[in-house]
Amino acid sequence: MSSWGNIGRPLVIIITVALASMTAVSSFLVYTAQQTTQSNIALAASQALRSNLAEDSEEVSSRVSVTLGNAERLLAASALAIAGKDPASDSVRQALLLIESALGPYADNIIWISGEGKLLYAASAGTSLTIGSDLSDRRFYELPLATNRPYISPLLSDMGSVPSFAIAVPVPQSAANSSFNGVLAAIVPVSSARNVFLAPYASTDKSLMLVSNDGTILIHSSDELMGKSIAENGALLSLVSDDTKEMVQQSLQLMAQGKSGVLEYKDRDGNETLMAYAPVMVNRTHVLTVAVSQAMSVVQKPFVDVFAERENFSLIATVLIAAISAIFITFILALNKRLFTTVSKQDEKISNQLAELTAANERLKEQDVIKDEFINIAAHELRTPVLPIVLSAENLADSMPDNDNIRIILRNANRITKLTNDILDVSRIESNTFKLQKQKTNIKRLIEEVIQDAQLKIPKGQDVEIVFEEKVPPAMEDLMIDRGRISQVLVNLVDNAVNFTESGVIRVVLEPDTAAGRVKVSITDSGKGIDPSVMPKLFGKFVSKSDRAKGTGLGLYLCKAIVESHGGTIYGENNAAGTGATFSFTLPVN
Repeated sequence: MSSWGNIGRPLVIIITVALASMTAVSSFLVYTAQQTTQSNIALAASQALRSNLAEDSEEVSSRVSVTLGNAERLLAASALAIAGKDPASDSVRQALLLIESALGPYADNIIWISGEGKLLYAASAGTSLTIGSDLSDRRFYELPLATNRPYISPLLSDMGSVPSFAIAVPVPQSAANSSFNGVLAAIVPVSSARNVFLAPYASTDKSLMLVSNDGTILIHSSDELMGKSIAENGALLSLVSDDTKEMVQQSLQLMAQGKSGVLEYKDRDGNETLMAYAPVMVNRTHVLTVAVSQAMSVVQKPFVDVFAERENFSLIATVLIAAISAIFITFILALNKRLFTTVSKQDEKISNQLAELTAANERLKEQDVIKDEFINIAAHELRTPVLPIVLSAENLADSMPDNDNIRIILRNANRITKLTNDILDVSRIESNTFKLQKQKTNIKRLIEEVIQDAQLKIPKGQDVEIVFEEKVPPAMEDLMIDRGRISQVLVNLVDNAVNFTESGVIRVVLEPDTAAGRVKVSITDSGKGIDPSVMPKLFGKFVSKSDRAKGTGLGLYLCKAIVESHGGTIYGENNAAGTGATFSFTLPVN
């Protein structure tokens, strides 16, 4: 009673404290898991938004690139058609009308400037320029003149009241001479570009921006930023919080260089925003940059709402855990008194049973010692009368070789001798007195001797042939082994193969082992193989299942002990062909 009092009451206190701790830890883990999950989902949402915006920017960039490329090719084809011709000719006017019609959805004017920079043609009468005006100082003239390549300009300040930019291509001297001879340009209003280029991708929660290759903002959701440079501190950076300005400035520089990327920043109100940007390439030349931005709150709001609901659920779950723990603690305290008495009685009963079991175990140990001593003495005593019986039977067999009774006596006397020797060997193994007498032995000749003896013992009428195959070099034939014990292993394995093979070939193979410094001996028969019920305990004591030969089941147990005492390994397996089994063992060469 006192022992339970010393243990039971502290145990109840420990359980009570443990339950209270579990309640607190469970609540903390629920809260931590919720916060971790919320962070992970927010991160996943951010990564998904990054990926989506990057795809959107690439898609918009591709669309603008295709549209501008088509416009540039149409202008180049028209420039080639009017090259070297009179501006007043019908063919020229027809070509200009065609290009005006083709680019009509987004270009409100087509102008032709001569090689000297004079305005030769303007499709729209609403332009502030007149025929003959000098436009040689305009970028959309100067750049094609200098490079003889197409050019897309930033916003134009003097081509009308509507913000516009130009797509300009050089006009060649003729179809055969590509030298510069003027400019054919399409004037594109920003509003038209926004509708044609960006309308399919515009949405209520995404902002799109188009920037020229010199950093001028052509299109932006804020009209006050159009025409401004992304490098100006007072323009785009004015919308960014101070702590992210430097990072935004670096990304804007990459944008101006025609790079692509994704930028995360905070606006002036502290709202997190993602912006993906991609270059618009026309004829492998960076002409514009497209940027798509979206507030993080748009993506995170659904998750925030879900987590608000989960917080309420977590609070209820925590309260329920605490209530259940309190009920359980109360139940334990109520049960403690009854358990105290019951356990004390059981403790006394178990103590008595333990004393009885201890005494029984001591008696079993004594009987086990007596049994081992009896077996050892019996085996030794059996050898004394059996030896003269064997010698006498051998003498009689020599003098009367045809007498079946004498052969029966000799065979059974040899069986008794083998049985006593096996029992004594097992006794030595289990008492750790098993010793080896190693000497230099030629393993090949030893195997040949065992095979010769085994062939003599094959019963008449049993059609069995034993074949020996040697595959080791002469240097590996001499081993330091106990000749008698290894011969015992070979005899056991070969005799087993003969006993389990009614007819067929038994192959004994001597070959190098795959492990360095070993030889392997394999005995393969064509019998019915190893019974599945025997396989798990194949090398145990008293394991035998044979219809042809009745034995003690000690042979393989002794083989394993002898081989492992030499530092080798032994194993048995059924043949892959479906008939027979193979027993193999290895021995170290040195």
